[in-house]
Amino acid sequence: MARISWLTATSLVLLSWSVIAQTTKAQTTETEAPTQEAVQTSTANSSPATPSLEQLLSTPLSDVPQQIEVSTAARYAQSSNQSVNVTYVVTAADIELFQWQTLAQILQSLPGIYISSDSAFLYVGVRGLGQPGDFNSRLLFMLDGVRINENIYDAGLLGSDAIIDVENIDRVEFAAGPGAAVYGNNAFFGVVNILTKTAQQLRGGALRMTMQNNGSNRYFFNTARRLEQGAEWWFSASHQQHPELPLAFEPPAGDAEAYQALNHEHLSRLRVGYRQQGLRFQALWSGQTRYSPSSLLTPAGWQTVAVADQNDNFLLSLAHQHTIAEDLTLSGHLNQSGSRYQRNIPIYHPDFAQTILHNDQLGRWFSGDLLLQYQGLTAHDLLFGLEFQDDVRQQIEVLLAASNELYQGYYGHNQRKSMFVQDQWQLLPQHSLLLGVRYDDSRVSPARWSPRVGWIWQLNDAQNLKLLHGSAYRSANLYEFATNSSFFAPQPEVETVTSTELTFEQQLSRQFSYRLSWYYADIDDLIALEPAEAVFTNSNHMHNYGTELTLDWRLQSGAMFSAAWSWQRGQNALGQRLQNSPQHLVKLQFQQPISWLDAQFSATALGMSQRWVGDSPLAAYVVIDLGLTWQLSTEHLLAIQLQNAGDRMIFDRPIQSNPPALQPGRVFSVTWRWQLW
Repeated sequence: MARISWLTATSLVLLSWSVIAQTTKAQTTETEAPTQEAVQTSTANSSPATPSLEQLLSTPLSDVPQQIEVSTAARYAQSSNQSVNVTYVVTAADIELFQWQTLAQILQSLPGIYISSDSAFLYVGVRGLGQPGDFNSRLLFMLDGVRINENIYDAGLLGSDAIIDVENIDRVEFAAGPGAAVYGNNAFFGVVNILTKTAQQLRGGALRMTMQNNGSNRYFFNTARRLEQGAEWWFSASHQQHPELPLAFEPPAGDAEAYQALNHEHLSRLRVGYRQQGLRFQALWSGQTRYSPSSLLTPAGWQTVAVADQNDNFLLSLAHQHTIAEDLTLSGHLNQSGSRYQRNIPIYHPDFAQTILHNDQLGRWFSGDLLLQYQGLTAHDLLFGLEFQDDVRQQIEVLLAASNELYQGYYGHNQRKSMFVQDQWQLLPQHSLLLGVRYDDSRVSPARWSPRVGWIWQLNDAQNLKLLHGSAYRSANLYEFATNSSFFAPQPEVETVTSTELTFEQQLSRQFSYRLSWYYADIDDLIALEPAEAVFTNSNHMHNYGTELTLDWRLQSGAMFSAAWSWQRGQNALGQRLQNSPQHLVKLQFQQPISWLDAQFSATALGMSQRWVGDSPLAAYVVIDLGLTWQLSTEHLLAIQLQNAGDRMIFDRPIQSNPPALQPGRVFSVTWRWQLW
């Protein structure tokens, strides 16, 4: 009851503010109109040279974008004003401007999200929940609407192991909040949808090369072509080498040089696609080979050895969209996916001397969906959906190379079947309701219903008030099942979350807007690794709450400044703070055109407050990245970047059983892009 009163009081304050803002906006409009007319007259008289397509695409907006199209929250394209979910969007222009090189860096720029690393894997935390040992299974990751969480850990891959090159990304959408009502399992704290470029965005052929002062080098090539009658195809390939990855842990005395020599990786990716009318085919593959140093005790003493990891992933996807009638659209996907992770660990065996322990994890699955959108009813936008996933191969095997003896083997064959219905109901001209419910059934967890309800109040053209209440769940994956089985421990129960979120959005002028959100979540039976017993258990009841404030400011000169502040707090039934949970996140982004140089200057800052993992406090920090991008000509672009410009020493500890891992310091990189045709 106290929470309801607090929300009501806050809403009244916001409404009062909106009345004042309307008056201010009206006055501003009256004073700005002559200025805009003068600008148009001046532009017409100056008759500037016609800009190239590349220049048009790289020109920053002087106004804050309004009514951005988003598709992740409702599973069909709609204006952001019509979406009850808070949806954050990163575009290809943002990726180019700020020189983000991984999906993790893109997500790190979004409010409420923070990334941790143990130097081998990147872990994502959302709104204060980044439990140690979680492999990103509480976010649902999608590629053009197709689920890409693998089926052993339910993991989302964010770093060099990701299946997609950032150059192929057209936009990334993050729909915050539980999304089980339309997406089912793993949409626990939100959905990340990666929308890729086609021939229209790739524009011919290009070569891109990036070099860093740490020895890393990366090469990316793409070509695409639009054919007659609207058909198009595209192809890309990339290769990256890290000959000397920075050491995250202190090596044994005297072994620093040997450890550094064994700490390296290389990776490759391929992507090919074809689209004609409503039919689209796409194939992707990624392969990562990584070597990391370790010490092995033998009768001759300690030896430095290399642990080898091989990570391969592929996706084949066929999508089709067909307009049956003017107000009836049918779309769907049919996909085959696979992942294979192999780890080879040198060990000393009394019978075989030094040999290799193989850990082989293999996943194969088929999936598909069918969506029917009907807009024939007045004031209703109906969506019906059917989905399936057949995990035809789920395998974890541990065996000894010398004898080919199987030590442990865990196998699964899960099947998921789902159906959902959703209605976006324009109840009144200024009020709309979102009603949705989904039914999920699988072999490994009980059948469940996931409802959600949302309300949008369009106060005027510049102000929105949104309220969303929904739920989500996550079932134990094969890795959690195998871990507990090896210790004869009971299997974890399904974890659930119920969340309520209130959002107020306002555009004070064409150049300035802000968004303020409050959320509260009740979490039951959270699956977490118990360090003392090395098994997964269900935690007691938790609650998580916080607020997010984002600002977006544009200037006529082309300068842009955006800021995001997230305050979050979570605790369990005993009043204890959650692990790896920073209370404050601050993110700043700035860009300024340099007209005389035909360049763009960019700067980003990330500030994170102190957090605890186990008995270790991880210190607060601020890290700043700086960049400069020159459009040398229509064909050539040169970019330089300084990551962690202050060379700040940062530690992460995403795995509680490991010591804190030192993150990379200052990194200088140079990128050259050549538009071949």
